[in-house]
Amino acid sequence: MAKGPGDQALIGMPVLRLGLVISAVIAVPAIALGAALFGGAGAAGALIGSAVVAGFFSMGKLAVALVARRAPHLLLPAALGTYTGQIGLLGILLVALDGVEAIHLLTLAWTVLVGVFGWMGAELWVATHTRVPFFDPAAFAARQAALAQAGRPARADQSSAGPAGAAAEQRAAGR
Repeated sequence: MAKGPGDQALIGMPVLRLGLVISAVIAVPAIALGAALFGGAGAAGALIGSAVVAGFFSMGKLAVALVARRAPHLLLPAALGTYTGQIGLLGILLVALDGVEAIHLLTLAWTVLVGVFGWMGAELWVATHTRVPFFDPAAFAARQAALAQAGRPARADQSSAGPAGAAAEQRAAGR
């Protein structure tokens, strides 16, 4: 089945699924450790920290996927805006929770840090284990067709065989 441009927005979903699984795996020992070291306040801090990481990354991925589907040209501003908003909300949350005895803030902060590294690991794993084009295949094909129609060869660095293949193609063509 052919995929349209709107299907490209689904690229981030494997990261979302893996990130949520990793968040759950991190949350269980974090809550247990927080409870063992700091009682209910430690468990609450770890629970809130896990929820913050899972919520922020999930909402960020979904927001960016929605923008990618509707207005791909706004993807970078959307990603940067989402990130800035998340950092701002985290700061507001930490200031609002300062002095609350029922939540151990250090446990919350460490859980957020470990959760962020878990999500970054999920992002890295998905990026290195999936075949995701880092260009718009339709636009690339249209440009190549326009160049061929105009009688101009594609640049050497755009060869499907890569730089080494492009050099070999040029030598074979006698250029």
